[in-house]
Amino acid sequence: MEDSVHRGSGPHFERRKLEESVLLLSIEGELDIGSADALRAALDAAERESLIVRLDTREVQFLDSSALGVLLASAHRLSARGGRLELTNVSPAVRRILDMTLIARTVHVIP
Repeated sequence: MEDSVHRGSGPHFERRKLEESVLLLSIEGELDIGSADALRAALDAAERESLIVRLDTREVQFLDSSALGVLLASAHRLSARGGRLELTNVSPAVRRILDMTLIARTVHVIP
């Protein structure tokens, strides 16, 4: 199943079921306070469908503390159900933020 969601000028999300328990959510755009609600809604929907939510962040150039909070909350909810949040194709700039904030210890970063 492939599904594309775009809300105004914010980020663009594309969902695709990879396996029964894995949903890929590709994100394009900046993840900041202006897009935190859209990110939360996309993750909430993905969590309802799968235990493992894999975010392809290849097209994400920036994320702020609002987006980090949304990612962390999603990772905790998934973990409580035996699942996990994974990030793939993380840019060096985004990886540096994840490492500095220690969120890389909670969110699985796949090289």
